[in-house]
Amino acid sequence: MPAQLEERVDEELVALRRDVLNDVEHAVGNLLQRMHHAARSAKASLGVQGERLETTLDDLERLLELFFDYVSPVEVQVRPSDADRIAESLAAQLRAQGVSDVSLTPSPGIQVLADPRVLSRSFLLLAQACARECNGDGPLTIEVVHDAAGDRVEFLVRAAAELTGTPTAQSSLAAAVAGRLIELQGGELRARPQPMCACAVVLPAAG
Repeated sequence: MPAQLEERVDEELVALRRDVLNDVEHAVGNLLQRMHHAARSAKASLGVQGERLETTLDDLERLLELFFDYVSPVEVQVRPSDADRIAESLAAQLRAQGVSDVSLTPSPGIQVLADPRVLSRSFLLLAQACARECNGDGPLTIEVVHDAAGDRVEFLVRAAAELTGTPTAQSSLAAAVAGRLIELQGGELRARPQPMCACAVVLPAAG
């Protein structure tokens, strides 16, 4: 009697290599550049249809950038950082993406462990996801809560009213990349299924 075949699932089918990813990203960039050139030519002759083509290419380019963010290796160097400055950085990214009203609850003296460069990238992605799903609605508040027992610091983003957003492929991927970058710093992204404007960024406390 033949032995039963065991079903196996490999969650990491490909070993990611930085040099291969760089080559692919370069090739995709060249392809998109040629497509954008063709779209600009089409826009001149096709009017509205050409504009739609150009907009579609812009969306495709942003989605591919997020994909490369998702699969590319990331180097993280964490160091103590002031929690209030981190909260202000998140608020600034939200405002830059068009969220109308963002306020902060101060928390003097609290320090967290983070890589400011990587954290800034994750905040930008979160803000983009929030703006896409909530259409810039506000107001939002950012409250910093220190769980001394658990040695964690939470940056709670709350909306004054219930927001009804609709996740998109791009906002979902942006949130996934942001969560991955936060996890690499020893933290966690806690988000409601929708919209992204209500979430919690959790980071390790310093000291």
